[in-house]
Amino acid sequence: MGTAYSKKLLILYILDILQKYTDEEHRLSQKEILEILRKEYEMTVDRKTIRRNLLNLMEYDCEIECREVFRKKSDGSDVSHLGESEEEEAIWTDFYLKHKFTDEELRLLIDSVLFSRHIPYRQVKDLVEKLESLSNVYFKSQSQYIYPPLRTAQIINSCFTI
Repeated sequence: MGTAYSKKLLILYILDILQKYTDEEHRLSQKEILEILRKEYEMTVDRKTIRRNLLNLMEYDCEIECREVFRKKSDGSDVSHLGESEEEEAIWTDFYLKHKFTDEELRLLIDSVLFSRHIPYRQVKDLVEKLESLSNVYFKSQSQYIYPPLRTAQIINSCFTI
């Protein structure tokens, strides 16, 4: 990847990482996002760039949630004067993307597709994969054991029909 070209795509990579790896129970810090960018996209950027792009995504109305933590601002002076209020700086962490569908809603949709008698198996498989892509990797690991019910009645009827 060329660095000039991939830098332009950074905001999309960050959104993709949030889509793949986050939900309310699985959150990422800026440092973790930075590590995933380095490993999966071979991009090295600083933490401030990550924050700026996350803020841009939030400004664009992406459903990104985070936790705001306040800590004392370190200005290098050790002497605190009486009567002066200590300044605090906000640190944003634990970012996650609010998905359009909850895992429960996706499970319901997948079950509906799986148990439909009017959808061919190939189309069922494609629809389940598309529905899984609407969530993150943690959902996929749970749904890998879902198989469409064996349509034994259809198979038996076709064997005995003359």
